[in-house]
Amino acid sequence: MGRSRAAFAAVLALVCTACTTPAPPSAPATATTAATTARPATTAVPTTTKPFTPAVSPAKVTGACPFLGTGELQQVLGTSEGLVAAERPPDPTFVPGTQFECRYEGKYVTPWVLDLWIVASATAYRPAKAMGNDRKDCTGPVTSLPGLGDGAFFCDVADDEELVMTGKRSHGQNRTTNIYLRKHRAEVYTALARMLADRL
Repeated sequence: MGRSRAAFAAVLALVCTACTTPAPPSAPATATTAATTARPATTAVPTTTKPFTPAVSPAKVTGACPFLGTGELQQVLGTSEGLVAAERPPDPTFVPGTQFECRYEGKYVTPWVLDLWIVASATAYRPAKAMGNDRKDCTGPVTSLPGLGDGAFFCDVADDEELVMTGKRSHGQNRTTNIYLRKHRAEVYTALARMLADRL
């Protein structure tokens, strides 16, 4: 009986020792795995948007949107809302390839900001006559902007809408721009007329 007690005590001591002794580290296999799966650090490269380069007196006009960028329109209007521009289908009442329209809209709040129309044709009315015809649509005073193209003006055309128009003879064509936009300050109309007169 004394021997069995001694053996039982030895087994009990061995079991208790195993419970209190910390397990040996098995990290080498895990550390190796972690080292081989670690990815090298990369430096983030910022994405950049190609800067807008406006059409400046192109030999051939192929659209209205290339004449006015959304970023510069944002600056002129003094808005922080992002804008989008979309070329619209041509008006079927015009000779194909002579009339172009670009619509500018806000991305989040403002559904309509501005419509830019450009007419470029050798057979269209000369700019002064075209502007004289469009002045008839004005419902309020007409403000002339001397020194811009072959003429420029702005006026009210509806309760909350303004017309800014400019034109000039360029590359053997009579070219005019009509901008319809929500009412703003006179400086906005002048800046838009100046930009587009320079680019026709």
